[in-house]
Amino acid sequence: MDKDSTFDRRKYPRVHTESLVSIARVDTREALAQAMDVSIGGIRFQCVGLEVELGELLRVLLTIGDRTVSVVGRLVRVTDLDGFTQEVALAFTEVDPETLRFLSGNLPEAYEL
Repeated sequence: MDKDSTFDRRKYPRVHTESLVSIARVDTREALAQAMDVSIGGIRFQCVGLEVELGELLRVLLTIGDRTVSVVGRLVRVTDLDGFTQEVALAFTEVDPETLRFLSGNLPEAYEL
């Protein structure tokens, strides 16, 4: 077979696509934290060994009752407690309308809105 500029040496054929994909670093691991309090506007939690900086965005999976919701927030406070444990405050920046309705119906502050 002649090698020319149209010859494709790949093992499998490629198909053109313009679909949206989600990408994450392989070396980034999820961390578990102990929530301390939560509101419609944010969450405060304690964690061990999480390397974060003020202003950084984090995605949090939060379980309330039998439902888990996903929210994104910006770190507004990081306090080192003992060299290993940190107290972190996150202000929500992305909460979809369905999650906001769920939080509003399940958090005490919602009754004061």
